[in-house]
Amino acid sequence: MSTIKVTNLRGRNGSPTLPDGAVVTGVATATTFNGTLDGSLKTTGTPTLGLGVTINASGISVSGVLTATTFKGDGSNLTGVGESIAPWYYNPSVNDSLTSSDPGIGVTFNKRILAGSGTATLKIVNAGAAGTTIQSWGVSSCTFDGSVFTMGSLVSNLTINQTYQLDIPSGFIVDSGAKEYTGTAYTFSVQDAQKKLWGWGHGSNGPLAQNNVVQYSSPVQIPGTWDDSVGYLGEGYFRNSYQNYAIKQDGTLWAWGDGANGRLAQNNTTKYSSPVQIPGTTWKNVSKCYLGAIATKTNGTLWVWGENSEGQGGQNNTTQRSSPVQIPGTNWSYAVGGLYYNLGLKTDGTLWSWGNGTNGRLGLNSNVKYSSPVQIPGTTWTNKLTAAYAVMGIKTDGTLWSWGSNTYGALGLNQPDNLKLSSPTQVPGTTWSTISSGWAGNTFALKTDGTAWAWGDARKGGLGLNDTTQRSSPVQLGSGTDWAKAHASEYGGGGLKTDGTMWVMGSNNYGQMGQNNRSEYSSPIQIPGTEWKNMSPYGIGWLAVQDDQSP
Repeated sequence: MSTIKVTNLRGRNGSPTLPDGAVVTGVATATTFNGTLDGSLKTTGTPTLGLGVTINASGISVSGVLTATTFKGDGSNLTGVGESIAPWYYNPSVNDSLTSSDPGIGVTFNKRILAGSGTATLKIVNAGAAGTTIQSWGVSSCTFDGSVFTMGSLVSNLTINQTYQLDIPSGFIVDSGAKEYTGTAYTFSVQDAQKKLWGWGHGSNGPLAQNNVVQYSSPVQIPGTWDDSVGYLGEGYFRNSYQNYAIKQDGTLWAWGDGANGRLAQNNTTKYSSPVQIPGTTWKNVSKCYLGAIATKTNGTLWVWGENSEGQGGQNNTTQRSSPVQIPGTNWSYAVGGLYYNLGLKTDGTLWSWGNGTNGRLGLNSNVKYSSPVQIPGTTWTNKLTAAYAVMGIKTDGTLWSWGSNTYGALGLNQPDNLKLSSPTQVPGTTWSTISSGWAGNTFALKTDGTAWAWGDARKGGLGLNDTTQRSSPVQLGSGTDWAKAHASEYGGGGLKTDGTMWVMGSNNYGQMGQNNRSEYSSPIQIPGTEWKNMSPYGIGWLAVQDDQSP
């Protein structure tokens, strides 16, 4: 490097001679410039210093390479110097019109960011202008993870078809050098997320609605857009019940699979390997029974169809029905099917049962058969019900009650397998939130703290406790506190977590574990994908609903 001095320097070897200047024969570099660049090293004329460096009345002009580690001055004419905090990705996207009602809200930036100060707000947009603030976040309630900034959780879900504006003020986000993000305001709209219905497992009689009878060991999509009500396909597993039901967002009810006993409500006994509609547009929930189904409508009526040899049709007879027939009474809010018997819940919290009373499964302190609904004692029952060999229900105070057969310890009372109870008996604990029992005597339940519990039949590793040991009392499934749903199936079970992931465990002879293999799993294994909203067992397989944001 040559040294630039503003003194009498003489050039040599043909280079220009300058009274006050310098001869530059290499690349001009500097570690510090003091003052503005256009006020340094001025001289008269426009001498060329070599290698594209000239000095004229305006200052230094460099067309070659000029490097510096520090510039002092205003730098108003510099380009490519410095760095700003800029967003790379918004969630929800700017002007997004397909946002779900419970989105995560955040921004990804081009550099590492830190919490600044101030308050970010979410506002409703009316007539094109942001109005009412529905929620605010201070920096302490948000997460700053590397270059990702995430708002705290929403207090409540957003409103479908509403537009919102998110305001992030200047200074709310800074970088490690205390430079501020200038802030932004952008809008997005909320639309009810479309649902996709998936199935996998046994394909006999077409329960996977693929217009075939093929079994699938990985999820395959069932055509159509479906509502979360697909979860009302029924708790538990019933052998030889290869039929499925689902309710669409418009309240229509659809069925497919084995049509024997009139279980598809098509006024015939035909099998269907693609969904067919059951008459009506106001269906609320549907539950699979053994060789049939039971369902409620939005007007509080209760309907049943299929096998009725034990009076489970609630018609005071044993006539089989291949079309929906109404069960007497009103104000029904929920129903669940069992093995030749049914349970119905009314809006006043009363619980009713009818059908085969073997082993006390009707909860009426007897083994008597009833072909019309009879009330089970109590008025604080909820729709957290399950009906198989063991029958269980949760009350409004969070207590869990069981009755029926204790085969494989299914009642959860730490009693011998040959126990039979004909009246509800409390299972220890007071914070139960979800219950599901399977045909084989395996049971899964959740508590309000998000923990999962299992007991009963553990063959095939079906309790997910990493062994095949039968349990007659509830045992916690792992240590997680993020379980949201639980279901029992044949020699296994499954559940959803709060992050939208789905997990299954147990027997896998027909690929029902969804892992593209036939291996048994005695601990929970994840089904591929996220945004799962609901799941339910059928025969030897699963159906599940997934959110889809694509148009």
